[in-house]
Amino acid sequence: MGLKIEQRLLNNEFTEDEPKIFSTGVYLVPMKIKVEGKEKFIWVAEEFEDDTSLNEKNISVRVISNNIEELFNK
Repeated sequence: MGLKIEQRLLNNEFTEDEPKIFSTGVYLVPMKIKVEGKEKFIWVAEEFEDDTSLNEKNISVRVISNNIEELFNK
């Protein structure tokens, strides 16, 4: 079950779902969050390595930013 579907089932939403990117090398770490007072765990990207693409074009991304547009290195 995908994160987005589980959020809908739990009647919560805590993430954006667009844009969706593909990466052949990404380091993921677990993050503990609380949903309706219950602890849940999700995977969060810590670092990107190798090819990452959006609309079949290679891109460079940041792990954290102030807005969606800044997630992409220019």
